[in-house]
Amino acid sequence: MPELLLIEPQTIMTDTILSGNVDIDKLLPIIKETQLKTVEELLGSELYDKIKELKEAGTLADDYLTLVNDYIKPILINQTVANYILISPYTVGNGGFFKRTYNGVETTDYKEVERVSQIYSSTAQMYINRFNKWIIANPLVEYKTYQEEVNAITNINLNNGWYFGDK
Repeated sequence: MPELLLIEPQTIMTDTILSGNVDIDKLLPIIKETQLKTVEELLGSELYDKIKELKEAGTLADDYLTLVNDYIKPILINQTVANYILISPYTVGNGGFFKRTYNGVETTDYKEVERVSQIYSSTAQMYINRFNKWIIANPLVEYKTYQEEVNAITNINLNNGWYFGDK
């Protein structure tokens, strides 16, 4: 069964610097990967599965709807863009691994690409920090830091560099 997306690719293109001509086939795997590597890690499997179940049934409401709209979607949008920016210039095809360039246009230095990606990753981190405060004030039964599958992680850090934990 294909992974249920918590956000549509068009929303990402509308709310960020990604243009409307971004190849959806390149963006979809990044959305799925970000859901699994960031959102499921943040929520833990039980709450993540509950949200997917409610979304699929069209019954997201109350605290679950608030959680998705105010925290999960902004995290997913911003971290997907951060991840996409880092890999978007590269393609693997029958000819091998290559970086796309255009005639007459200077290619972007990787440090500059990293800097733009970091802007979106920092925004996602901000929403993760806000989520952590929200989940304490609005405990949901499915949110568990210990469970059989993926445990909810309370100190996810998406930013590069030094990390000294939450204050």
